[in-house]
Amino acid sequence: MKRLLIALVVVAGCRNESSQAAPAASTSPSPAASASAPAGPPKPVEYAGSYTASAGTLYVPDAAGYEGFKFRGEDAGSVGTGEGAITFTVDPDGGAVSGKLEGPLGPAVVSGVTQNGELTFHVAPASESENAFRGTATGSIDGGSASGEIHASTWRANILRDATFTAKAQPPK
Repeated sequence: MKRLLIALVVVAGCRNESSQAAPAASTSPSPAASASAPAGPPKPVEYAGSYTASAGTLYVPDAAGYEGFKFRGEDAGSVGTGEGAITFTVDPDGGAVSGKLEGPLGPAVVSGVTQNGELTFHVAPASESENAFRGTATGSIDGGSASGEIHASTWRANILRDATFTAKAQPPK
């Protein structure tokens, strides 16, 4: 055992001497070394796109117990219908989604999550008003594009709107 310990000390000493005897190379990293250096943590991905909202529907079964139910949603004309913009950011750590809607369903903020290619978020008005919309959205996100559906209503749930959206990942800034 003593011989093994002495041998290790001798070998370690030789390595230490040989590394000190070698001339020092340039202290600046080589281009190949800097090219293979890690790029750092992944950055959030920003998406931008549009949505188209139209009058929504409410399904009420034609079954016993629902005979007297008449409400199907108010027409409300063009309130909350048409095209608007959607922008959101996906955080690479955990998939948190945050963003906003502008246009007929907005101004509104969106917050949610993406996981395994699925996207879900909540829509909440940026400021309260009689015709501010709130709701939920579901969709998919893959390969730099996202698409899905938004289902929203006013606070009294008397004006219903359905929308489809598409968005593309934006180049990093």
